[in-house]
Amino acid sequence: MVATLECKSVQRGVPSKWVDVAGITDRQVQDAHKRLDALVKSTNPSKAVAGGFLAVVEECPTANPSDLWQHIIYRHLLDEGWSDNKWKRVSGFALELALVEAYNPRLAPFDIRMKIMEAEHANKFLRTLGTNVTATKVDIFLLQRENAEEWSVFGAAHVKSSIAERIQDDVPASEFLMKNNLLSIMLTMDSKSYPPPHGECVNFGELGGRSVDVSKARIKRDYIEKTGQFSALFSFNLRTPPSPEKTPSGRRIYTMGFHDKQPDQLVHFLSASLAS
Repeated sequence: MVATLECKSVQRGVPSKWVDVAGITDRQVQDAHKRLDALVKSTNPSKAVAGGFLAVVEECPTANPSDLWQHIIYRHLLDEGWSDNKWKRVSGFALELALVEAYNPRLAPFDIRMKIMEAEHANKFLRTLGTNVTATKVDIFLLQRENAEEWSVFGAAHVKSSIAERIQDDVPASEFLMKNNLLSIMLTMDSKSYPPPHGECVNFGELGGRSVDVSKARIKRDYIEKTGQFSALFSFNLRTPPSPEKTPSGRRIYTMGFHDKQPDQLVHFLSASLAS
């Protein structure tokens, strides 16, 4: 089951490349595009992108989630006239919405949930820690149930569609959270490919999926494996090489799909962190 999709160049006169996406049929691609188009017309852009992505992920459980995000959602919206800047404005919050909706049912049995806090409440919590870090540097809060009515923050998640999205900007907030005994994880699609004329449009990502990028990828992997600036990184690009069990920092990169057996690596990591 493989769909073959056109990958257009942004440069005029450069011929397209064609990329194969496993785990989805050409008919399912067409259905996903129609569904996304309808959502864009009926709701706000971030909710439309989140809803379109979750629907195609549910329909195609064996596909690489990052390929669905990039080739089915992102490239279709470019074809529909979205600029790359519009995508960047919309996609970050859309991915947060998608992750919260997908993971809260999986986390519920462990009395854990993800929450996108309103800026006022997020800033109020961060001030209690004695920091000038603001809500703009924390995408999702991780909460544990204290009792029937109360939840407490035990960590945060930084969400990136691509590792190119200024990951270092989140480091001061991440290190501050960890110094206060809170988890600080990175969730990413590790979405990156090179369209023609520079590449074949295969979504290798930026964490070592492409052998020729080893030295460049090493720098970005070092944020986790060597310097430990985040508690862990979870990539939903199946081409991302996972970390070995032992790393210099003791912190790891995990590679996973959206339909791994539950509890998956992310759920297990969060629940185990509370049990330890």
